[in-house]
Amino acid sequence: MKSLLVLLFAIIAFPVSEKSLTYDFGNSGDKTRDWVLLSDNVMGGVTRSNIEYKTNSVVLSGDISLDNFGGFASIKTTFSELDLSSFSGVKIRFKSENQQFAFTLEDSRNWTRPNYKNDFASKKPGTWETAVIYFKDFKEYLIGEPTGSKLNPGKLKNIVRLGIITTEKKEGPFTLEVDYIEFIH
Repeated sequence: MKSLLVLLFAIIAFPVSEKSLTYDFGNSGDKTRDWVLLSDNVMGGVTRSNIEYKTNSVVLSGDISLDNFGGFASIKTTFSELDLSSFSGVKIRFKSENQQFAFTLEDSRNWTRPNYKNDFASKKPGTWETAVIYFKDFKEYLIGEPTGSKLNPGKLKNIVRLGIITTEKKEGPFTLEVDYIEFIH
């Protein structure tokens, strides 16, 4: 009985850490393969983009075009319900060429509602790097334009979609390879 009380006290005094959340990409084992491609083609743009799952990563690549008011390519999760309120940010292991990117959060299925994002870019193109992006630094955007507001932390309880998007509106080829996305405490 005494051992049981000591064990119970230990569990109460030292709670298990918060649940982790990681998107580990690729075609091997139980890697994530359910992100989808979304580019300016949905609004008449002509950017060419492709998504490819490799053994241990996902690759977003293509050729950005500014024709027909286009200029972006992205990958996004399917809609779901995520409570990210116990996390302080996100860590992304990636390598890229020729573009700057942003990690995005959406709290509505309606594309005319604000979304939230923060940029990350390669410091050494073509080599694996890790970006750490904190939610306190995310900015609010409405149909691609900044509103001047920041992400309200209360919004993190009801995230419906995650994404990565090109942000420079610069014509030309680009490549982004992502190994994993991990939410951090």
